[in-house]
Amino acid sequence: MTETERPVADYKLPKSVLRWVAVGLVLSTSVVAIITILSGVTFADLARLGYLTFALAAAASVSRLLLQIVRFRVITVGLAGDSKLDLRGSAIVRMSSEFIAMSTPSEVGGPVLRAAWLSGKGVEGGKAVWIGYFEVLMETYVGAGLGLIAAAYAFSRGAVVLGATIAVTAAILIIGYTLVFIVPAIKAIKVPYRLFSLAAYLVGVPRATSIYLRAVVGSLNFSVSARAIMNRKTLPMLVKAVGLTILEDLLEGAALWLVLNAAGLKIDFLSATFVAFGALTIGAIPISIGGSGLTELSLQSYLSLVYGFSSWPAVILWRIASFQVVLAVTGIAFLLLARRPTKEARAHEEGPS
Repeated sequence: MTETERPVADYKLPKSVLRWVAVGLVLSTSVVAIITILSGVTFADLARLGYLTFALAAAASVSRLLLQIVRFRVITVGLAGDSKLDLRGSAIVRMSSEFIAMSTPSEVGGPVLRAAWLSGKGVEGGKAVWIGYFEVLMETYVGAGLGLIAAAYAFSRGAVVLGATIAVTAAILIIGYTLVFIVPAIKAIKVPYRLFSLAAYLVGVPRATSIYLRAVVGSLNFSVSARAIMNRKTLPMLVKAVGLTILEDLLEGAALWLVLNAAGLKIDFLSATFVAFGALTIGAIPISIGGSGLTELSLQSYLSLVYGFSSWPAVILWRIASFQVVLAVTGIAFLLLARRPTKEARAHEEGPS
């Protein structure tokens, strides 16, 4: 094994990703601490919202992980085309991928880990990548849709700038993911030959030829796998995946609803869900780790401008319950996954006793 790689199950996770994870953990925790200090929130302020409130909000947030595991299995079975595929270990891999996504920029690491694990299970490369990212597609469409509803309500209450920010961000997310994932499902992607000419100039003809051929094959496999989702046979899987995503998002809303009601804002469950995804939509702008800072500020702004309600303790408690707690749980799963190859390698080196 080289110094630049570290094994994770069937996938060698580059140290660069591990460094981003470490930086992400420090930054996301620091942002919450800084906001808490600057807003003057004390532990007593958080405690007044109730330990039971925090426990229930955290439980709702952690329960989302169970739905993610179920959805991952549903999508994998529906798209892999192999009814006998060995999915043992999928739970810990899905939670580990969530940990990486939450602690790295743009959440790109999570789908990559899922795709690599599926490839190790024998799923063809293009399908593995498509399955790895299909969950992101579902989460983006459903979450951005809820964000658009939040934007419409903000407009109706006179919060024009806030509503426009949410609406534009949601539209960019929907259009961007459509161009990247849905377009290949309709039309095959062709790798421009000009890229080969450029690569040949930079790295030489032999290496450029190898890179270009891999790009062509990979693009074709991805397009073929993407078009498979348009098949009517996958419709039941698609309905299940969307349904599970909606349930997952409702649990996110439930966590905020519990906290806001404890803080004194009596709104209904669905309204709290829209508020949460109004903030999370802005938090999806890839300029911070896991939306740290953006999400908290967006939530406070939404509550203030739309509901005339201000409570930094509620914002911070919700963020800890919905993000930091989930980060801790998935982090444990990631450590367990990372330790597996170490144990297997040690057993192989020692040999039979």
